[in-house]
Amino acid sequence: MEHERVADLLRRSADAVGPTQRERERMRLRVLAEFKNVDFDSPPSPGGPVRNLAGRSTAPGRLMVALAAALCLILSLGAMSLLLSRDALPGDPLYAIKRTAESASFGLAFDDAAKARKHLEFATARIDEMDGMVARGNTPVGSYLTALTDFDADAAAGSRLLTVLSTNGDGSGLTYLRDWAKSQSQRLKTLRPSLPERTDTSADLLTAITDRANALIARLNCYAITTGATDDVGALPATGPCATRPPVEQSFGNAPTPTLRPGVSAPGGGGPNGGGTVTPTTGTPTVTFTTPTVAPPVTTGSKGSSPTTTSDRPAGLTVPLPVPLGSLPPLLPGLPSIVLGG
Repeated sequence: MEHERVADLLRRSADAVGPTQRERERMRLRVLAEFKNVDFDSPPSPGGPVRNLAGRSTAPGRLMVALAAALCLILSLGAMSLLLSRDALPGDPLYAIKRTAESASFGLAFDDAAKARKHLEFATARIDEMDGMVARGNTPVGSYLTALTDFDADAAAGSRLLTVLSTNGDGSGLTYLRDWAKSQSQRLKTLRPSLPERTDTSADLLTAITDRANALIARLNCYAITTGATDDVGALPATGPCATRPPVEQSFGNAPTPTLRPGVSAPGGGGPNGGGTVTPTTGTPTVTFTTPTVAPPVTTGSKGSSPTTTSDRPAGLTVPLPVPLGSLPPLLPGLPSIVLGG
């Protein structure tokens, strides 16, 4: 009896929360209306849109799947072509893809130093290609000319950028440029018997780059390193005498420390009442102060004896006048200022 009561309660709950008879009829009519749009007797036409049970076309979904598959195929082929083009030589079908990839990598170099090294890297790749063409043999002369022309363009561009940057900096790029030019000149000399006569122009360019780097390195300690002008291979070295650069004045705080010559009075302490002069020495400079002496008293009048003054000071002792207040800048970094009269 107990289970019959539970079943009766469940039926009453279903009637209370379930759809009404009117709602059930409306849902039944909607399902029948959808089925009327589907023809189950005739097969779908070839190439026509396929419809599901709800009568809606699945063509847009199939189109998106096809586009996604085509995109994946294109990306896969592009990655494979890029991988295979690394060893491509001038005249090969994939050589254009290789040069396009180089242009893209050059666009990722954001400063002039990185761009200069990229140019030299591409120039090295052109000699690698000529080495490969010599090893393969039966290479048209036009392929060699293409590699040599591109080599000259990249080598000159890299030299122009690197010479300007190095002369404005620490000069380390000039050593790198000189060593690179010597190395590539030796490689080109080894391949010279198998290359056309046009190779002599590239060899002369490498010689000019080496000479320019050496000339600029020789003037790194000069006040004038370059003339400010450039040519095909970079900055032009100055031709005047090599004058060393003037020393840089040190400053303490916000006020610069003046450079004093021997015998010149220090600021704030000159004048007849006492001052300081800097005495040049090989070690730490010293400051010597001079104090004036008091002149003897002057007597006036014709009568009587001159007044006498008594003092507890010993005879012959001069009384210095007060030293005017002032201060001298510190003689060495980290030392306090010298206060006069304090």
